[in-house]
Amino acid sequence: MNQDSFEKRVLEIWVRSRVSLTAAHVQHLTGAPRAKVKGWLDDMTAVGVLDIDVDDEGEMTWSVRGAERSAHGPATIAELEKLERLSAEVGGAPRALAGVARATSLAARPGSEHKSVVASGVLSLFFGPLGWLYAAPLREAVPGAIGFAVAASFLPHFLLAPLLGVAAPLSGLAGVYYAWRHNQTGARTGLFSDKKDV
Repeated sequence: MNQDSFEKRVLEIWVRSRVSLTAAHVQHLTGAPRAKVKGWLDDMTAVGVLDIDVDDEGEMTWSVRGAERSAHGPATIAELEKLERLSAEVGGAPRALAGVARATSLAARPGSEHKSVVASGVLSLFFGPLGWLYAAPLREAVPGAIGFAVAASFLPHFLLAPLLGVAAPLSGLAGVYYAWRHNQTGARTGLFSDKKDV
């Protein structure tokens, strides 16, 4: 890893997660040698990219100037690595998923707007019912999105994390189904009914 790729990775960690930028975390997540991590962080601080702070226990942490953190990004290294693994798998677009997308496009009615099954599944997996807005009827997507936002705002993290562990895959499957039904019927079709939204 060179200094440019190190800086890019540090900025990526900052904006995509809530993981604290300690030297140990940065070393682990960048894979840079320990001897270079501190020097590169100091260089970024010297040119004004980073700010440095020291907590009560003497632990140094860095923050990126002028870049907001993700409000709902992964809070731990394990969560961030899991998200990145999933993103890489989805981004790799395995041939099987490409085949499914191709098959659903053939099923779409002529003249109707085609919905990507893969995109719908990924959006619904990572953004919950907010992702349903892509292909689901609004009468189902809007209440789901509001319920999701309320739950995310009010539930404590220790309750929300296990709940999302179960709900996220189910939401992703629902997103796949919504897009598949849309391509079959040519309109947004409900999960439990055949009533269509034009």
